[in-house]
Amino acid sequence: MRPTKRTKATKKERGTKGNPVLSKLLKLKYRINDTAKIENGFSKDMGSDKSWVIEEISNLRNDGWLTATKMKVANEMWSKYGG
Repeated sequence: MRPTKRTKATKKERGTKGNPVLSKLLKLKYRINDTAKIENGFSKDMGSDKSWVIEEISNLRNDGWLTATKMKVANEMWSKYGG
C-alpha cells in the first residue's frame, strides 16, 4: 500500500488570527527592530515608524481593516527597511 501524500503545514503568525495584513505589519515591526539592532539604536525616524506600525496593528485588531492610504505608507516603510 502506498503512503498518503503529505503537505507541509504552514505556521500562522501568533496572534494574527489568519489575517495576512496583520501578519505583514508584525513582520514590518520586527524588521524595524532588526534594523535598529544593526544600526546600534533607534533613530528618530525609526522610533516614529515603529510607533505608527504598533498603532496600526492595534487598530487592525480592533477594527479589522486598514485604509488604502495606510497600506501605501506601510509599503513605503517596507521598501525603506529592506522589504
